[in-house]
This record gives sequence, C-alpha cells and structure tokens, in this order.
Amino acid sequence: MSSPHTFTEPVAKGYTIYTKPGCPYCVRVKNLLETRGVIGITLVECEDYLLEARDEFLAFIAARAGKEYKTFPMVFEDGQFIGGFMDTKGHLDKKID
Repeated sequence: MSSPHTFTEPVAKGYTIYTKPGCPYCVRVKNLLETRGVIGITLVECEDYLLEARDEFLAFIAARAGKEYKTFPMVFEDGQFIGGFMDTKGHLDKKID
C-alpha cells in the first residue's frame, strides 16, 4: 500500500492548468491563454497522479471544483474552477466584453 498522495493545489493568483500528455485540448488552452497575453500560468502534469492514484486525484479535483470533473484540461483561475478548454475560452471572452 502506498501512502496518500499529495497533489499540487491550484495557485491563489493566476491560472492553474492540470494537463496530461497527448491531450490536444491541454495544448490548445495553454496556447489560448498565451495568445490572450495571460501571464502567471502554472502547469501541473498529471500523468503520475493518474497512474498512481487516479481515484484520489479525481476526488481532489472534485473537492476543489465543487463538482465531479474527469476531462482534461482542468483549469482554475485564482483558485476558482473554470472548467476545460471551451469553458476557459468563454470565461476569457466574457472578461474582454
């Protein structure tokens, strides 16, 4: 039995993107934020989390997001859950208006 995992918390200031290898939407959301001039992006690579403690990681995200969320990317701004790529795009579009 392994010890409980310690997962990286979303940052209090700026964007946190939980990503996994080979995820095209993870690449797209990172590019979207960079294109919009967002600085302070924290990328959290989740491959080890998924391999070693998938259920615990998803419970960790659900607790912070306020709902079950299983698709990547998982985007937070200032510690608040936004969602995936389309949610983040909509969120940024509203900030511009």
